[in-house]
Amino acid sequence: MTDGMTVDESLRALAALEAAWKDDDEALSALAAGGADERSLPALVAAYGEHAMDTLMALAFGLRSTMSDEEIAELSDAVSSNIGARMSALLTQALKTWGALAPPDDLAVTKAIARAVIDSMRAVTEDPSQTEVLPLLATFRTYALNGT
Repeated sequence: MTDGMTVDESLRALAALEAAWKDDDEALSALAAGGADERSLPALVAAYGEHAMDTLMALAFGLRSTMSDEEIAELSDAVSSNIGARMSALLTQALKTWGALAPPDDLAVTKAIARAVIDSMRAVTEDPSQTEVLPLLATFRTYALNGT
């Protein structure tokens, strides 16, 4: 996982995204109750949003594991000069700040952050209006379980 997120954190964040999408307050409350050593749910969902957007942006710009350092540097320059990528970075930073300041059990804030994350994830897919949310989250869950 990137950004220091563990598999367990990724799975908890994905469960929160799914619960928010389904408007399942009971599941969100259980996830918000987390352990003493766990990040608050709003902060975790926002951090996961940054991870997801970083992953999707890298894929959108053609990042491959076989790229040379020079190719990665060129790709990094292309991403840095793209207004959509810069706006995505600003959005994820704002969500992370909001998530860090929110009370851990504030379900309304968690849902709002989760919806923004989901909408952002869908926005960079090929056909956002046709992208089904639950299968998209399932794909990210598979990536988390496979350690990618």
